[in-house]
Amino acid sequence: MLEFGEAVRRFYGNYLNADGRAQRSAYWWVQLYQTIIISVLGIVILMADGGSNLLETLLKLSTLEEFTVLWSDLGASGKAAAWLALIFSLVNFLPGIMLAIRRFHDLDFSGWLVMVFFIAGNIPPIGPLASLANFIWFTFPGTNGPNKYGQDPLSPHTDSFG
Repeated sequence: MLEFGEAVRRFYGNYLNADGRAQRSAYWWVQLYQTIIISVLGIVILMADGGSNLLETLLKLSTLEEFTVLWSDLGASGKAAAWLALIFSLVNFLPGIMLAIRRFHDLDFSGWLVMVFFIAGNIPPIGPLASLANFIWFTFPGTNGPNKYGQDPLSPHTDSFG
């Protein structure tokens, strides 16, 4: 099993790499890391001036003008945290896709399933079910030994960077 820091290092070190396999710990440590960062930034946003009304107001927004008013009422720390959350999300988008592809490879499935789950996850009636299915699927252990996508990342003699 990978350690937390090593999983995050490999996540960024394989920014554009869809080859090979990623063990469960590589995927789930990164999910924990991203959840912690976004949660902390979300708390900062909600604690900023005007942040307490943010969540309920965001759910009712219908025009750009309403968003502009909401944004102008948000305090400086909330705006900074919102920008950091946006930048963090953009920076992590592509390596997140690559990690998911490598995770499917570890399960001996095509990385194209990432696109299938992304599309299915955005179809309102089936979106939550598709997301839940993807979540559950990634809890399964990878195939033992090498598969068509590379060496087993859990093998003691592997040279994989999964």
